[in-house]
Amino acid sequence: MRRKASNWYFLAYLAAACTASTVPPVGRPIPSPSLPNPAPLPPTAGSWTFNYAPGAILYQISRSARIESNSDSGSHQEFPTNTTHESLSLERVGDTVHFTAAVDTFSTTTQGTIGPTQFVQLPIQLSGTLVSDSLIVETDSIPEKCSSVSSALLADLHNLLVRFPTPVSQGSSWRDSVELKACQGMIPTTARITRSYIVSGEIAYQGDLVLVVQRTDSIQAHGEGAQQQHPLTLDAKGTGNAVYYVSPRDGRIVRLNTGQDLDLAITVSGKIHRFKQTSKQDFAAVR
Repeated sequence: MRRKASNWYFLAYLAAACTASTVPPVGRPIPSPSLPNPAPLPPTAGSWTFNYAPGAILYQISRSARIESNSDSGSHQEFPTNTTHESLSLERVGDTVHFTAAVDTFSTTTQGTIGPTQFVQLPIQLSGTLVSDSLIVETDSIPEKCSSVSSALLADLHNLLVRFPTPVSQGSSWRDSVELKACQGMIPTTARITRSYIVSGEIAYQGDLVLVVQRTDSIQAHGEGAQQQHPLTLDAKGTGNAVYYVSPRDGRIVRLNTGQDLDLAITVSGKIHRFKQTSKQDFAAVR
């Protein structure tokens, strides 16, 4: 079970990497992206308005995770990492944002015993709209076969396309929530996330002034499926955080750094297997 249970670490919106390929050194640490420290910040007068600008953006996304299991047979750790290239094309019609997102590169390494690679034909593309506070993905653009890559892309869209109140000023705060249905190791899983935002102010980033918005998350997820004809359930809960670097002038998110800490329980044939997962994601807009 320890070997197989690791396949469900994806939790799309929550997790870090995906399928297995090569093996890095044992004990590899989770890298921390080199981002400007947003605190402390001096008070900033005035307000900002942010709207997504039409056009295409290319993001390079680096993911890393540490997954620890504690079972009767002893502890076990895995260190998956992943690099993804995604393009995001936006079109505005009034207050509605139409989007098309595509994954053309999905490269993963891991240390541990994660199971066999799931082959996925790239590119994978999703389309939909951001209207009011809702992100709506067109159902005919979602692959029929359960795909970890499309689940990761869907999760990334919920990170990159969020509704910002207008205008905002330093100290402005708001909340939203997400219900995300995805595939975890071929198991349908629903994650429910409550997100709280606060505007920190402006900093200099790569020669430009950008707005820093910090986010905290409360996460719960549940999935049901089967392993070799045995009923299986997956439950997860934990917290997350994010730092957005937003350019009101360009109408884009130029950098996004997220992290999650999760407690997972996988139940098979009445036996519970527990895991702890720490993951990080770094989204960088390619200029």
